[in-house]
This record gives sequence, structure tokens and C-alpha cells, in this order.
Amino acid sequence: MKGARIFASYSKQAISEYAGNPLIEALPPILGETTAIELISNFPQPVTPEELELDGATRIHCIERLRTVVQPFLLHLELESMFSLLVRRGYVGRNPTSPDTVRHLHSLSGAQRYHDSFKSTADSFSVVGLSGIGKSTALHAILSLYPQTIRHERYEGNQFVHTQITWLKLDCPRDGSLAGFCQQFFHAVGQALGDQDYHKRHRHRNINDALQQMEQVASTFFIGALLIDELQNLHLAKTGGKESMLNFFLHLVNNIGIPVVFIGTNSMISLFSDVMRVARRSGSTVEFKRFEKDDEEWRFLVENLWSYQWCKQTTELTPEIFDALYEHTQGVTDFLVKLLVLCQRYAIQSGSECLTAEAIGKVSNAKMQILKPALSALRSRDPARMRQFDDLLPIEEQLIDMMSFDGLPRADRLALLRGVRSHTKPVVPPSAVAPSIHIAPAAPAVVAVESSQAKALSEQPDTIATLKSAGWITTDLFEFSPAYRKP
Repeated sequence: MKGARIFASYSKQAISEYAGNPLIEALPPILGETTAIELISNFPQPVTPEELELDGATRIHCIERLRTVVQPFLLHLELESMFSLLVRRGYVGRNPTSPDTVRHLHSLSGAQRYHDSFKSTADSFSVVGLSGIGKSTALHAILSLYPQTIRHERYEGNQFVHTQITWLKLDCPRDGSLAGFCQQFFHAVGQALGDQDYHKRHRHRNINDALQQMEQVASTFFIGALLIDELQNLHLAKTGGKESMLNFFLHLVNNIGIPVVFIGTNSMISLFSDVMRVARRSGSTVEFKRFEKDDEEWRFLVENLWSYQWCKQTTELTPEIFDALYEHTQGVTDFLVKLLVLCQRYAIQSGSECLTAEAIGKVSNAKMQILKPALSALRSRDPARMRQFDDLLPIEEQLIDMMSFDGLPRADRLALLRGVRSHTKPVVPPSAVAPSIHIAPAAPAVVAVESSQAKALSEQPDTIATLKSAGWITTDLFEFSPAYRKP
């Protein structure tokens, strides 16, 4: 994730521990809950009457607007407050105008390594929850409230040339290795600084040199918080690897003064329970749970998403539809968005132009078949099966393929091609005409001889309507879908 870069502008602080600290004074103001909700939420442009008059192919593009909706929840407010406190408290012990901080920075590059007078004020906390439950969306919304990089030049009339990185978010490598984490760290720092070659200047002979350099870089750029996502990948680390990485993270908190946020699925909790038990600052845990059907926040989300309909016929959110949406998503927010996108595509492509409970079930069974094992585990409410939820999910590439735009079925597209003749070719607007390129004449293509019935159909004035009435074009988009034919 990449954030904004700005020049420092300082604000006086009412809290005595924060006053006189340029790293804190350059941050955005502490937010009240009302302001936080307004800034975290994102409700894109509502559907307009003009958009509903657009052709189906164009309206399908509008449906993607659903993916940008951010509905704030109570957990967002808790997380925003915790992150605000985490960053500021971490900077209290690293005031760059303090002699202790200066000595600490010098010690990191020397033989002494850690100065006795430095006292870390950093903390950590964890964010856990099912995949697709909204952890990343919430964190991205909160991180966007802060500029990622702040350039300092002068402070209180004195030269003060520093670059401050307020947050850095990384993914734990898939193999759970420290070496892979180090590479990602220097890539992320370079991205925050706008220096794409930064990581090339930080290649190390061994892992110990890399870790030492990470400490120096994290301190030099006053990283406000280090967020490590996908921490459950440590399950794949070699023997002793997960302990080494977790101990390094805690070392950053306790000895270097860098706050750390751990993010992952519920399986992450057992990963570092032993390590965190002996940590001086283990912090708290924020858990994102799936919504129950009668949860008010779930209803808020469904109602707001339902208001974005690009079908010709706007459908009311009936109890039957509300129940169907929960049945086929089990309170997982990412599944809900995906299902609504797929349902609207289907309604427009099939010509029904209407969302119904029946269509929701039909689309779910045809297009979201790969999610059935995971949804079944949630539906069972069996703790043992529910713990397997993340293992039952398809890989990211399969989810992307699930959401790929299929358009009309192959048989329908072939029928459309069959009905097109030279005199029906639409005129391309002049602005869209590509420059002419001379191409040597090719040998004439072999033309298949069509049956007399096909020829007769193609000669009708309204070819598409004639093909449909003759049964050459199906009205069921999923008729040829193998998934749809499954019981």
C-alpha cells in the first residue's frame, strides 16, 4: 500500500507529552468519533437516472462502483482510536529534539548498539479475523487518514532536515522467511520515499546484517508504526523461523521503539501466544467476526449496498432477499460485495433487469461454487469446522477468475457472429478510427456453407430477435455452465 507524501506543517499540542515533538505536531489532528466516521466511510456517487438509461454493456462498468463502498462499523472507530494512540505514544520516546533520542540513533550505527538512557514508549496490538471479513479494508481506510511520508525542513526557526515515515505496511512472505521479510521492508521504504532503486542499495551478505540495517532505517526515518499483514504465513516458516521473526518484531518494539501491528487470520493467535506471553508490551487484540443476520451493522451494510442498483427495474430489499443474501454469504462482507456484483451482471446480461431472491441463489450456485465448502463450514456453526474456514477458501487466483467478466455464453456469442452481415456493420466514430496501415491482400478465407435455415434467419430485419425466437440464443446465461448443472 502506498500513501501520500507531504511537507511538514506543525500544530501545537494540548497534551504535555506531545508538545514540542515535531514528529507528533506534524501529524493530522486527533479525531472525534463523528469526524472519524465521515473520513473513514466511502459512499461513491449514487445511481443516477441518466446511468439507468445507458445500454447494458455500459451499465456493467458502473457496477464496479460497489467495490469501493466503505461502510464504517463500530470496530472501525475502535481501531482508529487505537492506531492514533499507538503512533503518538511511540513517538513520545523518540522526540528528535531530545538528546536521548540523538544518542540512541548514534548508538545504532556504532559498537554499543543500544544506549542505556533510551526508554521505548512503543506498544503493539493485533488484528485478527476471517479472510474477507474486512480487516484490510478497515486498515487501509484508517491509514489513508495519515500521510505516509512527511518531509521536515525547519522547526521553530531552526534547521530540521528529516524524513518521517508515519506508517509502513508489509505482507509476511508466503514462505514465512526473515530474508523475504527484509526484502519487502526495503522495497516498502523505497516506495514510501519515492525511490524505486532504494532496495538495490541495501543488499546484505547475511540475515544479521540485514536485520541491523532494518533497525537503523526504521529509526532514521522515524517509522511511526510497522504493520505486518498475512502473519499466518509464519506457519510455513522453517523450524525456528517463526520464533526468530516474532522475536525480531518484539525487539523492534522493546529496544528500538517502533510500534508494531500484527494482522492475520484467527490461526495467527496460536502462532505467537507463547512469544507474546513473555513480551513486555503485548498489547490487545481486535477481532473481526462475521456478522449475524440480525446484527444492525450487517443490515446497515446490506441496505447501503442495495441502494446501488443499475438494473432497469429497481427492486425493494424484501425480507426474502435479505435472507437470501445472508444465506449465500454467511455474514462475510467480501462475499456480499462479490455476490451483488455478479447478480447485477447476470440481471443485465440475461435481460431480466431485476434482482430477485431466486436470481441470487442461481448466481451463487453457478458462479460462487468454489466458496461452498467455506460457507458450509460457517453455516454448520461447528467450532471445529469453522476453524477450517481459511483452509477451505480457494487461492487468490481462483477468486479473481470467479469474478472475471464472462459476458454472454459462447453459444450466444457464436449466434451473434452468425447473424452479422457486411451491411449491418456499425459506423465507427471518426475519433475512434485508427490510422490506416497498408496491409498486403491476404488469400480469401474459406467460408463455411450455412444451412438454409440459418440463411433465412440472417435475412430477417431484426436478426437478434429472430434468432432468440427460433431458440438459437438462450435466455439463461448459465445453461451451459458446468457448475450450474451440479446438484
